[in-house]
Amino acid sequence: MDVVATTSELFGLTFVEFSARLRAAVGHHPRFHRALYRQLMATGCCDPAMEPTWQEAEQTCPGVIARLVDHLGAVRLPQVVTERSAHDPAIGTTRKIICRLHDGREIETVLIPMGGGREDGGHATVCVSSQVGCKMGCRFCHTATMGLIRHLSAAEIVAQVLIAAQVAGVKPRNVVFMGMGEPLDNLDAVAQAVRVLSDINGLGLAQRHITISTVGRIDQLSRFAELGLTRVNLAVSLTAADDALRSELMPVNRVHDLAALKAALLAHPLGRDRRILVSYVLMDGVNDAEAQIARLVDWCRGLPVLVNLIPFNPIPSRPERPSTGERTDAIRAQLLAVGVPVRVRRTKGDEVMAACGQLGDASQRRGGPQRVTLP
Repeated sequence: MDVVATTSELFGLTFVEFSARLRAAVGHHPRFHRALYRQLMATGCCDPAMEPTWQEAEQTCPGVIARLVDHLGAVRLPQVVTERSAHDPAIGTTRKIICRLHDGREIETVLIPMGGGREDGGHATVCVSSQVGCKMGCRFCHTATMGLIRHLSAAEIVAQVLIAAQVAGVKPRNVVFMGMGEPLDNLDAVAQAVRVLSDINGLGLAQRHITISTVGRIDQLSRFAELGLTRVNLAVSLTAADDALRSELMPVNRVHDLAALKAALLAHPLGRDRRILVSYVLMDGVNDAEAQIARLVDWCRGLPVLVNLIPFNPIPSRPERPSTGERTDAIRAQLLAVGVPVRVRRTKGDEVMAACGQLGDASQRRGGPQRVTLP
């Protein structure tokens, strides 16, 4: 599926790419290019007339601002349609930001507080979407009800971070590709977005603060090195360590089963002291039995993992319910007892459908059921 271009494509450019474009249009002013790029990534705007260094350029090269404005055209972030918030005194305010793209489609981004209730947004994570909808069909995910409508461009991905920064009031510390869509189904745009987000001339996020999640597109994992993604964190949505059950819950398993997934993860380049985040969505009576957790332990053996236990967040289309707190605690203890690192993710934003698995708008449905077909 082709990526639909946006009118604000500048958000998807690294500084080198941005400078090359300006140099071709208005001449060689590298110091001024950098100042304008920083303005773009800090404010979401690109107004040469507001940048003092460009006034100097105007003096030495009259007419440069007019030519630049004409060349760049309108530069604007996607429209924020709605912001829904859920406040917890212990952890802060989780915000779901719904943005309308140039073609009328809407995407959802979540600003997650990580600072123990701080309201200054100083330690926040942005959960970004990589597609409008998703074709992977995971049974526990509301986005699956939409099907895949289209990929997002790198500019549309980066724009979500810039919008979240404006909402938070400061630059977020972490970015996770865990919103709408399967990131590895749109890996080229995701990789370009990572390059932009980590560009020291702009946002300058460390790649160790960026996490890319996948349901198991192992055919794309092998491309991480060539795309320069060896320093980002990798998260894998597992949710079952039994092929029959996982194929029922996650159709991708019918194409890439658990053995193939583990082999791909063993071959995946990891930095020193790095772990793969294994996400396991706990559903009462579905995948939380002791025998299922024992299979999880067996599957994790030999892998450098951190198991992330996630309570199932109810969605309108499914009858499943989350495992009880007592059962979750017992599972955590079962994993720790055999030396498997584990943590329990605290639910944030479920009141406004902003928690894990709850993003998406079925009214945007593409139409007709979609099957998981991998190129």
